Amino acid sequence: MKRLLFIALLLVAPIFCRAQESNVYDSLHSYLEAISTMPVDSINARLDALLDSVEDNDVRAKMAGIAFDYYMHCPVMGAEGVSVYLADNYFLNRRLKWPNDETYPSLYAFAEFNRQSLLGMPAPELALESLEGGVVDIREARGALKILYFYEDGCSTCARQTPLITALLKEYTGKTPLTLYAVYTQGDREAWARYAFANFYGIDNPRVTVFNLWDPEGASEFHKKYSVLTTPSLLLLDADNRIAGRRLDADALSSLLGQKESFTSSLYALLDGVRDNLGLDKESVSDLCEAFSSRISDDPGLYRDTYLGIYNYLRNQQDYAAQQSAAFVLDKYIVSRPELWSKEMLAAAEDALRRFSMNPVGTVATDLQLLDRHGRSRSMLSQGGKRYTVLFFNLVSCSDCAAWKKQLHDMKKLLRRGQARVVSVYVGPDPAEWKASLKGCSCYWRNLRAEWPVSDLYEKYDVTTVPKLYLLDSDGTIIAKDITPDTLIRLLED
Repeated sequence: MKRLLFIALLLVAPIFCRAQESNVYDSLHSYLEAISTMPVDSINARLDALLDSVEDNDVRAKMAGIAFDYYMHCPVMGAEGVSVYLADNYFLNRRLKWPNDETYPSLYAFAEFNRQSLLGMPAPELALESLEGGVVDIREARGALKILYFYEDGCSTCARQTPLITALLKEYTGKTPLTLYAVYTQGDREAWARYAFANFYGIDNPRVTVFNLWDPEGASEFHKKYSVLTTPSLLLLDADNRIAGRRLDADALSSLLGQKESFTSSLYALLDGVRDNLGLDKESVSDLCEAFSSRISDDPGLYRDTYLGIYNYLRNQQDYAAQQSAAFVLDKYIVSRPELWSKEMLAAAEDALRRFSMNPVGTVATDLQLLDRHGRSRSMLSQGGKRYTVLFFNLVSCSDCAAWKKQLHDMKKLLRRGQARVVSVYVGPDPAEWKASLKGCSCYWRNLRAEWPVSDLYEKYDVTTVPKLYLLDSDGTIIAKDITPDTLIRLLED
């Protein structure tokens, strides 16, 4: 990072010279320390009130300079946001005169290289070349925490931090999936490949996805967007693509991930209790969400973590009432509050709502022309004189699909007694894989496949997650959807 070294050296040292302070200002340090753990907005409001109470502009400038310097070096994560606020609202706009002309360029550089990646802000756009080929947009991964790790091969601190980070990710067992974006900041492709293979390719953990990225020319401006003035530089993004942690090391990252997991575990435990005692219908979920709303509406970060957590919990339940509640949470607490969410999250939420509205319970299911094993076009909903139709959307490579397939096979007497036929629909891209899976199959089902990716199935039915079961009556009306084989048994036995 030699081209930015001159800036980095300036930013390491205090910009405002404390040697010039008189005893008059000593108590200011105690005050700044006392409020340092408050939210940045609260600190800014208190400093505004304090500075507005001072009539002498020279004194105000000196006090603002002391505060800038203090929060620039404050160990509390996110406190540098106060320094950026002071720079933008008092000095860079010439409202006050910066006390030291020689360090004014450093004031400007600090604000420029920090204002886009402050704690709680939406992550700046960043698309980088992957070692495996192609371009990766770091904001594309949804529903996961994202770790941004900027490093170089000749950095001694990186040599200490990288093994600690990789060890943490190898052993990670949290509920929330992680995505690591390991970004090489130099221009030697061979050195990059050696470093990536030696360190990041060994992270064999199903809970962690790894991308090895670089931008040798700096065209993406990642240095400025993510305040990468020195290496290593480590940040954490939440599922809404907001900065959840910055200026981290391996220990701080571990602690922050632990806090996130603790919050998620507590929230899920509460939802387990609601499910077991009240059920997850819209009424009970609405009561719970409203109880949260009155307590967290003033904390945007906690609001996002809470309602996104509730949505993810409900969305992963194999129960239609829970799915309806998930759509309710999306609509009322996410889509209806666009000012609190990133554009990526809003787009994903709107798409999920659209998909949930496909073929709702009580409507006639959409019939489609699919392909049988011989490539002939067949109607998906041809009843064949049966009282019920069970639609089973699945993939060959899906372990849950295989387990459900066995359960359905074991239910053949119940299905026959209830005059129900099973239509198994393969939704994957590999016809050969599907045909091979049917050899020796003793299931007397209709086996069809959607022609991937051009079939209307992908626009008419939400098959973004499988396995998925629908139960239809003799008229093709949907009795139940997004149910488990156990729920299907209960419905057929009633």
